[in-house]
Amino acid sequence: MPRTQPINTRFRRIYQHLSGADLAGSESPELSLEDLGLGTPQQLRGELVFGTYSPEGLERALRAYGLIQRVEERVGPVELRVQCEDPYRPRLVLWSRRFYAPVADLCLRKTIGAEVGLDDALATAPLLYVDSLLLQHPGRTFDWNRPPLPGQSHPGLALSGPILDLLLLMARRIGAEALALIPTTFSAACVYERRFLFVDGAAQGRFLAFKGAGQQRPRWLLAWAVELGCMRDARGQPVPFMPTPMLSPLSRRLIQHLDTREWDDALQVGARQPLALDEEALQQRFPWERMPPGPPPERVAELLGYDPLAPVAMH
Repeated sequence: MPRTQPINTRFRRIYQHLSGADLAGSESPELSLEDLGLGTPQQLRGELVFGTYSPEGLERALRAYGLIQRVEERVGPVELRVQCEDPYRPRLVLWSRRFYAPVADLCLRKTIGAEVGLDDALATAPLLYVDSLLLQHPGRTFDWNRPPLPGQSHPGLALSGPILDLLLLMARRIGAEALALIPTTFSAACVYERRFLFVDGAAQGRFLAFKGAGQQRPRWLLAWAVELGCMRDARGQPVPFMPTPMLSPLSRRLIQHLDTREWDDALQVGARQPLALDEEALQQRFPWERMPPGPPPERVAELLGYDPLAPVAMH
């Protein structure tokens, strides 16, 4: 089984020191719940996010981990907005007061293993599922040192690792056995691979084959080649990236599920598939209109057949 990065050690220590009261408490303890006519704490737990977090508790935790501070170093003041009409399907948004736009936007829910293709005893394993995850710096624009990836409207925050660690710790806190998601693009899978593995070993192998085909090229350029259908197999047929579920396991039985001979054999078969980048197709399909102004780096220009005398409308 390929190795994934462990959860940040400092985060694990902070996790151990955050109590249930820290996470469920409000900022206004002067009046009791009974005084406010809101019932007992036991009655209200069902209204907490995943039965565990109040909005104030979520912000308290994010500040304890230092995440909000790190975001504010990049974009200025932010506020946490928690939408939880259904407390088991929350939406968490870090909203930039400077740019009037989200810098982080997460939709989460609790589900079971059957949804991501696990069967038998694992079909009922509780999972924390990431329906969508947006991280962006709305005040920055792209340049040729950091071109856009498929699906990006703004550059990222370079905080995906810490945020995924915190989601893993949230999964552990609420009794989930794994964090699960489906990467919508190959470039997203490249971000998640540090913490996640594909549930299907064959999908893991195909992902590694895509990566292997682009070893001599910038990652962002390979991401566009995959997105635009420019990868070919040995027969010259296009090989698309197929989004399938990924897991970051927390329980022993799910770790073992991704460490079986069957899973590894499927990985090896997929990884051995020879893939090649169709440079002619990439040149024809490349989205110049989405790229930064100005000429690309020389190596990229050569690969893409960039013509500095071409009409400006290309850009």
